[in-house]
Amino acid sequence: MATKTLYAHDLKSAIQKELSHIYCFCGNDENQKKEAVALIASKLWKSQNIDDCNITTYFAEDGIEQALFAIASVPLFGGTALYVIKHCEQISASKKIHTMVLDCLNNLPNSAYVIFDTEENKLPSLLPSQLHAHIPVIQFYKPFEENCKSYILKKCKDLSLTISQEATELLVELTAHNIKEIDDILTTISFSGHSDISRDFLEGFVINEREAIEFDFVDCFFLKDTRAWKLLSEAIERNISQILLLSLLFNHAQKLEQFHLRTAQGVHSDTLMKELKVYGKRQKVFAKQASIFTLEKIRKLISMLYKYDMYLKSYQSEAFAQDNPLVDLLLQNSM
Repeated sequence: MATKTLYAHDLKSAIQKELSHIYCFCGNDENQKKEAVALIASKLWKSQNIDDCNITTYFAEDGIEQALFAIASVPLFGGTALYVIKHCEQISASKKIHTMVLDCLNNLPNSAYVIFDTEENKLPSLLPSQLHAHIPVIQFYKPFEENCKSYILKKCKDLSLTISQEATELLVELTAHNIKEIDDILTTISFSGHSDISRDFLEGFVINEREAIEFDFVDCFFLKDTRAWKLLSEAIERNISQILLLSLLFNHAQKLEQFHLRTAQGVHSDTLMKELKVYGKRQKVFAKQASIFTLEKIRKLISMLYKYDMYLKSYQSEAFAQDNPLVDLLLQNSM
């Protein structure tokens, strides 16, 4: 029996038919993975309210045994629990790990659901071959250039923007086919009031994008600078999408996590800065943020951001200001 492989856009229709207790997310589109976790959670708890969802995130290289023990220990009559185990490609499976995985998944409680997440395009080695036929694989990938161009044109139409062919080609190049980065750039441009995107405008915008409130907010957040409060208020007053702000925080958190992981592998910081597209004076700011948010702290934040994403999507703007999820996130970050 072959492994069942789906692409990310097929997941919604697939889980309407049957929700599996085990999934494996393969590929490198982290933001779509975040949305897929939220989708599965909303199906499990039949709610968009994060308080109803019991989601726990583990990182394989630091806590695979702890994760498997926690999953296997879910009470038979306890509430539903969803576990996400990230970076599974980091584990070279030993006989001990294979035995633990088999024992855990073969005796998985009915109330427990597990997502194994790998950045590779294949099942991770920690999953024994005996289990492959029983684990739906959700494939996430970067689209080809022509797919990106079509997506950009459609996104611009939705946002009432026009874009030249040269600017379209440059946007594909600058984002390295990353749909989420394309979304962030085009959405930010739409808030700027500029509707006609030429190559020169796009080039200047990307170079100077850090001067915008939303990017200044992200910098202050990761520097634990109290100006983040004022910038959030200004962003809300200007009707800047708070989902966009959270998305930018998540993207930056991922960069910091990659920086720590690659540094631990011996990659020189200058090389890493270029890979992460951090240039000039931005490098000093990024280095300071990396010193504030260690690998352990950034991973805790990433886990929090999963939950706050769901909080924000169910948040009603007319509610009291202190109920605003981003306000609460700032409070948590200042502690």
